[in-house]
Amino acid sequence: MYAVSHGQKKQGQGSLYQAEDKTWVYQYYDEDNKRRTKRFARKTEARAFADALLAAAQSPLSGGKVTPMTVTEWMDQWLETYARPVIKLSTYTSYETYIRGHVKPEIGSLYINRLTTLDLQKFFNERAAEGNLKGDGGLSPKTLRNLRNMLHLALEQAVRERILPYNPIDGVRLPRDHKKEMRVLSLSEQNRLIWAAKAMPEPAAFGIIFTLFTGVRIGELCGLRWENVNMDHKAFRICETWNRLPNHDDRIASATSVITARTAKTDSSLRTVYIMDKLYQDLVRYRMVQEEIRKQYPGYNREGYVFCQENGAPYEPRTYQDLFKRCVRRAGIQDANFHALRHTFATRALEHGMDVVTLSRILGHANPSITLDKYGHTLEEHKKRSVNQMGDIYQHTAQQRMVVLEEAQTSGPELTWSW
Repeated sequence: MYAVSHGQKKQGQGSLYQAEDKTWVYQYYDEDNKRRTKRFARKTEARAFADALLAAAQSPLSGGKVTPMTVTEWMDQWLETYARPVIKLSTYTSYETYIRGHVKPEIGSLYINRLTTLDLQKFFNERAAEGNLKGDGGLSPKTLRNLRNMLHLALEQAVRERILPYNPIDGVRLPRDHKKEMRVLSLSEQNRLIWAAKAMPEPAAFGIIFTLFTGVRIGELCGLRWENVNMDHKAFRICETWNRLPNHDDRIASATSVITARTAKTDSSLRTVYIMDKLYQDLVRYRMVQEEIRKQYPGYNREGYVFCQENGAPYEPRTYQDLFKRCVRRAGIQDANFHALRHTFATRALEHGMDVVTLSRILGHANPSITLDKYGHTLEEHKKRSVNQMGDIYQHTAQQRMVVLEEAQTSGPELTWSW
């Protein structure tokens, strides 16, 4: 099947045999009609290469290129050549993690020009079932969507490069999204957390209360500077967010990760958030505490971050998480992460009648449908309570009608109840 005659050389054709060292050798002619040799540990690997080689040679899309490229080779080339120059560092880090942790181990050895929708569907089914790199279970629906979006971009580029005739991921269906229940603090837990935060020795623990009543993300909290707080208008502007990402800078050889400050997550994340009066009063007092510290230590908090460490250095999400965990333990609250503060803010806002569009803008969601998808259950509960509250009006109206009827019956002919 793979043998070629000793006559005319043909691109993509070659011969397969087992060498004395038990490896499998495939000899073929490349696009320049030069003889090439490739060794494989298993016969199945050699045959897969031969099939991909022949398919490339026979494809009208090949443009004369014969030697096939594996998924690993293509993803590395796509990430560095096409993606890296145009994406944010955080996105690059996510893509690199997906490729290294999921794509390469599972489908990296497949040849890109032989990749099928079936291959990718099996890949996503397996990742959904057992893809969690940190423990048991599969990847979250959000991670699966992000992984699919990345592969779609990479394979779409392969179509443009005429490596693939079509994008095989278009036919892939992700497993059904079973929504995980969000952790929302009860009113009792919320009150206990507020008191615990006020009792913490670190002044910046006020940021926990600040988040409970503004709904900011932890990176946004760490990136907030006083220059972006308008005390006169009781508002602040989200312009910056802090992250810790794996180190991809060769100039920082000793660091496994680096802290990065960047612009907010999306255009919608660049937003103005107003501060309620009571929270504003606490913010004023908190600022006075910072100013007193600055008088004693002139170099304190040079960069002007609203929530900084006791030595004046800015917080990063990881170190602020440590502060939050200690505060939660003091409050006696179980199973709550920092993002639960954001969920709690959104839930309380809807419970008190805030409309979805306004809440979406405060949270910095790209569109209200995201907010509705996350917190729609709270909105439904609020609608039920609102309808039940209408019962008071109904009861009052019915009582008034009975009074009118009683008065009419005592002063005139008998009346009957009618609608």
